[in-house]
Amino acid sequence: MYKMSLLLLGFVMCTPLAYSAQPVEIATYDVLPPYAYRDEQGKLTGVYIEIVNTAISRMPGYSVTYNVLPWARAKVSVKHGKAFAILPPYFHAHDWLTDTEPKRPYIWPYSLPLYTQKDVVICNTEVMTQPRKSYPEDFEGLSFIMWRGDGRAGVAFDNMVSEKRIKVTLVDSIKDKIKLLLLGRFDCTVTSKLPFYWDVAQLKKSEKLKPLKKTVQLKQVAVISKNDGYLGYSDIDAEKNFPYKKDFSIKFDIEIYKMKQSGELDDIVSRFVNVKDIELVSP
Repeated sequence: MYKMSLLLLGFVMCTPLAYSAQPVEIATYDVLPPYAYRDEQGKLTGVYIEIVNTAISRMPGYSVTYNVLPWARAKVSVKHGKAFAILPPYFHAHDWLTDTEPKRPYIWPYSLPLYTQKDVVICNTEVMTQPRKSYPEDFEGLSFIMWRGDGRAGVAFDNMVSEKRIKVTLVDSIKDKIKLLLLGRFDCTVTSKLPFYWDVAQLKKSEKLKPLKKTVQLKQVAVISKNDGYLGYSDIDAEKNFPYKKDFSIKFDIEIYKMKQSGELDDIVSRFVNVKDIELVSP
């Protein structure tokens, strides 16, 4: 009986990871498909969510939970050291700083880039009969339809609007924006690339584009900015709150590197939007 107890104790001591995976909490949002959103069953999914899930599933000893918050609150949670990490910030080590002196980044380190987000100009092909290589100068005289509150078009664009060299109409619905573009009511829009194509794909699946008649074709004509999305780690009281941070961040980057090299990151993106199939948008 004594020997059996020793054997059982030895087995338990040698296999702790099977029973005690370290949970990590990641703050994120669920309002921007296809990056992070709720599917029809209410499950959190999206490009960034699946990239992180896949990487962590290959890291023995760790499990992940997501704390879905408005983005401003997600930032606060890592700024105060309450959340282990935030997904998917751009690189902000230069301007997301602590309130106390000496000011320093409250997120550090950042993971390897997970996905490169692009802001693009989408136009009716009929207005591209002349070269429009310089943005926004070469788009003078065109009409743009924009999602209200979206400021990604830039200062130079806004100045041209103020000078009435570009006409802008604002709408509250991205789907309405797509339909009005397809109907040829407006020439162009400035948008985040992947969400635009995701919305087009969803409209096609729902067949809501089929009733549209005399539509035009839309095409990406310019990339105006690029930003990488990362997993960013809280650097507030990290040694006390998250003593495993260094180990986790190294192992996570190794898995992301492997996924990049194998093409698996691109495969995950294609599960949500196959951009190559709909570069030229028509119903």
